[in-house]
Amino acid sequence: MPDHPRVAIVEDDISFASFLKTILEEEGYSVRVFHDPETALKDIFHFYPLLIITDLKMPKMDGIEFIEKAKEILPHSEFIVITAFGSIPSAVEAVKKGAIDYITKPLSSPEDFLELIKKILKKSSKPEYFDLPPYEILFAGIENVYKTVKEVAKTDTTIILYGETGTGKSAIAKAIHIMSGRKGAFVEINCASIPENLIESELFGYEKGAFSGAIKQKRGKIELAQNGTLFLDEIGELTANVQAKFLKVLQDKSFERLGGLEVIKTNARFITATNKDLKKMVKEGKFREDLYFRLNVFPITIPPLRERKQHIVSIADYLINKISIKLGKSPKKLSKASVEAIKNYDFPGNIRELENLLERSIIISKSDEIEIKIEEVLPEGKDLKSLEKKAIIEALEKTGGNKKQASQLLGISLRTLYYKIKEFGLR
Repeated sequence: MPDHPRVAIVEDDISFASFLKTILEEEGYSVRVFHDPETALKDIFHFYPLLIITDLKMPKMDGIEFIEKAKEILPHSEFIVITAFGSIPSAVEAVKKGAIDYITKPLSSPEDFLELIKKILKKSSKPEYFDLPPYEILFAGIENVYKTVKEVAKTDTTIILYGETGTGKSAIAKAIHIMSGRKGAFVEINCASIPENLIESELFGYEKGAFSGAIKQKRGKIELAQNGTLFLDEIGELTANVQAKFLKVLQDKSFERLGGLEVIKTNARFITATNKDLKKMVKEGKFREDLYFRLNVFPITIPPLRERKQHIVSIADYLINKISIKLGKSPKKLSKASVEAIKNYDFPGNIRELENLLERSIIISKSDEIEIKIEEVLPEGKDLKSLEKKAIIEALEKTGGNKKQASQLLGISLRTLYYKIKEFGLR
């Protein structure tokens, strides 16, 4: 179960919805309220709640119809319906349509209500992507990426995500899976973390006796992703042999387990990611050109954190809350000096580095505020000024010397950029 389960309430009775929200938030749940089902269907997947509590009697659409439509958007969410005492048969019908239980309005006992919620969430064995940040945090500062993702998610098109290490490519792949409405699993494999001699069997599976140690049949990641999504991170690390076999899967939508003769069809959706320049690897003969073109059908570039500076504080606040819950600590706030520190540091390790820095700072913090010392994470022999100078040079090179574009890339004002150029003696 996620550390801070998200619960959505769909209830046109504003006061009752507010009452439920207060009860749940006091218990540490993250809650979002929708006062009509049509708005909920439009926006609820941004929040992807693990549990949805919906009224049965609402204008425009009743709770049963809402559950049927919401399950197409969030097939892994659980549902509880709210009903008046005289409408129990309708609640029973809702349970048949997919709700896990029902509560009556008004609540006879808030304690029993909370106990029911805890019981449902405790039993719920749900995918780990329910612990992703809400979309306004995940896509903060990269709204163009969100628009692109939203357009392509419902298709079966192969997607490749480009971006530096730690930019959140895995999280965005999970978000695409959620938006797709696919009922199968989200299956992830990091091609760089698995030894070369094992990656093939991990992807394709094997039959009993296929090789020494294959004492029983094993299904591979491609097979496990049936009706779902297979995400291959660090795709550039695949060996030439596996590249050829994976190309065949993309072309034929079929494969065989190692040592097997049966042709297995797959309807998995494929998303890949890399922090490398695949086009350059193709020129160097390190990556198959035909596979590159198969993967590059719909490329999406995830900008680094240094290009999202205007949103870094809200991203940090979310991470602080998440980390604090994991560590069993009360959430704290960044000191003013720490806010300035994270705004002025480029985080070469991106969001992953920010999260690690915050976790370390929260653990050692002895006050109500979190103090961050950037110099503790700088590479040996480097200082903040040299890194700042390097970032400005890279931005100017990237934009062909266009200072306005470079300032936008760096997340600073044009005036500040001119000052820094002068300060560092850059031409």
